[in-house]
Amino acid sequence: MAPPRNIHPSRSLNTHLDEELMVRLDLHLFSEALGYIPKGAYKTFFNTLLHRYFQQEALDLSPYVGALPGEQTVRGTPEAIAHLRKVLEK
Repeated sequence: MAPPRNIHPSRSLNTHLDEELMVRLDLHLFSEALGYIPKGAYKTFFNTLLHRYFQQEALDLSPYVGALPGEQTVRGTPEAIAHLRKVLEK
C-alpha cells in the first residue's frame, strides 16, 4: 500500500551556503539528545523562516530619517509596521 499523499507537496532545492553559516546552522540544529541533526530539521528551519519572511512587511525609513531610499528598512508583522508608521508620522 502506498503512503498517503502529502497535503503540501514539496520540491527539492539545492544551494550552497558559506562554510561559516553552514557550521552555525549545523550547530543550531544539532540535537544533544540524539547526537545528530534530526531528519527534516533543515526543511523545518527553512520553511519556518520563509513563512515568517512572506508574512512580514517592509517599511522604508528614508522619508523619516533622511537616508537614501532603500538604504534603511525594517521588517515586521503588518500590525507592527502599521504602529511604527503611525508613530513616525506624528
